[in-house]
Amino acid sequence: MSFNLEEIYNFKTNIAEFQKIINTFQSMAERISADMQEITAINEELESSYKEIERKSVELECMLLEFSEKLALIAEGHDESMKLHLKRVRRLTKLVVDELELPEKLKSEIYNYSVLHDIGKIFVSKTILDKPGKLSSEEWEQVKKHTIYAKRLLDNPHFKVALNIAMYHHENYDGTGYPQGLKSDEIPIEAQIVKIADVYDALRSERPYKKAFSHEEAMKIIIEGDGRTMPSHFNPKILDIFKSLSDEIKKIYEKDQNKNGNHFET
Repeated sequence: MSFNLEEIYNFKTNIAEFQKIINTFQSMAERISADMQEITAINEELESSYKEIERKSVELECMLLEFSEKLALIAEGHDESMKLHLKRVRRLTKLVVDELELPEKLKSEIYNYSVLHDIGKIFVSKTILDKPGKLSSEEWEQVKKHTIYAKRLLDNPHFKVALNIAMYHHENYDGTGYPQGLKSDEIPIEAQIVKIADVYDALRSERPYKKAFSHEEAMKIIIEGDGRTMPSHFNPKILDIFKSLSDEIKKIYEKDQNKNGNHFET
């Protein structure tokens, strides 16, 4: 078998071109390998950073919850009846929250921060809060401001849920509440939940100006209305959930009443 010079030249040329391609791919492979090593190192660093961020986040959440408990203690020290009211509201809030399809983190925040719903009352005159008779229109306006006063303590992004609860738990679903007259889904869900727990416990509690209602009386007022409290004040879905929990709420209240006279056990 024989080859002419042109064929030999072409063969050598093809070999050279092929070698260039091989060299190019080898170079690319080396660069990719180096890049992969760098990416792996970055991923390991990111994973470590993520774990540290996660740890710090848990630590921060614990700090916030501890701070909220201390804030609640301030309010509890301000008024003994409020102390018991806050604990009962938290327990009722959990019953409702557990029935809703919400992110677990939000559920936890609503439950834990429900104790701060009346925190703004520490800025309201104790003389007004403890007044045995009916409040004047001017005094009532001062009491209503406790929702706005809450911002003095909770105006921080980490306390967004707590602030929403404190500021808007007196808003009514039909837009007749305060401080802003919000309605329907304009009201944060966390405030809608705490609202019904707050109203129920207020009805069950004795005040200088009113007697304590029985469970049946309180539920009737919430479901049918009495002029002051109306079913239109509540999110219909939350109202239905609260009605479905009626027997459980009654049993819990009666159990704690037997233990503590007229108070929920916490």
